[in-house]
Amino acid sequence: MLAHDKREKSLVAVIGAGVVGLTTALLLQCNNYDVTIIASEFPKDEKAHPDYASPKAGAHWRSMCDEDDSRAKGYDTLSYRTFQELAKNPESGVRIRDAIDYFDFNPTGHEGHDPWWSKIVEDFKQIPSTNADFPIAYSYKTPVITPSIYLHFLLHQFKKAGGHIQHRKLSHVTEAALWVGTKPKPVKIIINCAGFQARYLGGVQDLRCYQTRGQTAVVRASWIHETVTWISKTGSIMYVIPRTNGDVVLGGSHEAHQNNESVSGTKTTHILRTIIDRYPKILTPGSSPAYAASLDLLCKFDIVDQKVGFRPSRIGGVRVEVEHGRTGTGQHVLIAHNYGHGGAGYQSSWGTAFDLLKMIEQAQREVPEDLHETAKL
Repeated sequence: MLAHDKREKSLVAVIGAGVVGLTTALLLQCNNYDVTIIASEFPKDEKAHPDYASPKAGAHWRSMCDEDDSRAKGYDTLSYRTFQELAKNPESGVRIRDAIDYFDFNPTGHEGHDPWWSKIVEDFKQIPSTNADFPIAYSYKTPVITPSIYLHFLLHQFKKAGGHIQHRKLSHVTEAALWVGTKPKPVKIIINCAGFQARYLGGVQDLRCYQTRGQTAVVRASWIHETVTWISKTGSIMYVIPRTNGDVVLGGSHEAHQNNESVSGTKTTHILRTIIDRYPKILTPGSSPAYAASLDLLCKFDIVDQKVGFRPSRIGGVRVEVEHGRTGTGQHVLIAHNYGHGGAGYQSSWGTAFDLLKMIEQAQREVPEDLHETAKL
């Protein structure tokens, strides 16, 4: 998965410590780059900033990309295969689980066709649906990630490989180069993995970035070992995602351009009621008929937490590209971008990181003529 070589290490600053920033930083650190992550938030505190969404994600692999989006398909494919390898490490927080997806429409757009990812996942099958409102159903094996474990795992692997971290807020993307004041060489590469904050980061200020609010309920249900998702043509998605510690994430909501951080009791009630109706297995095994029929919804669940997170969405989809620029002192620097993943941060994280690595290596070989002199400094 990761490689090492003996080339001279270029200094790299990665802005952002969500799942995309950590993945990108780890990949470069293990491919002969000297990387420092610069961020105001890290996995140690998921409540520190509402825009730090990674710890609150459902975090299982389920491709949402269009059938004709070859770039996104490549990202999801590579990530699936990488997560398969990571699942072999019990410390990663990644487990391979049974998955069932229900649709109230044909996701392929063609009768009798299987979705593109049927050839990527293990044990894919089209199965009889148990819900008349969602007549199409697929089962397969998929990686399910526990963010509280996985993000720490990435950070630990990054530090173990020699990476550095720095807590600092930036107002401009090129300020990331300032951390090398005690280093003998300048930063050669700045990587912007700022998520939604790319909308406000100077030198980027991408107005196509916006937040998509999501809300979940986390319940104790250690008897659940499969992930189940219901996808509607309207864009509504409900899901059941088990964690390694016996908790189960129930969701969710998908509210574009919303920034309300408060938990909505109405939405929680809607989530719990919908999941009970569609997935009675969520109720405690051996429950009495009276318990199942009770109108007291909250008594049916051992609610551990309720979460609100904001997906870092972007009009036009994820931005993965590299450009040549200069720091405030006139020094040539590569500025790379990897943000705008929306709800696909985990499932495409390794794919976008590998793609960006290839772009960076290509850009280093193709410095524009007018920048050659400063590049030698």
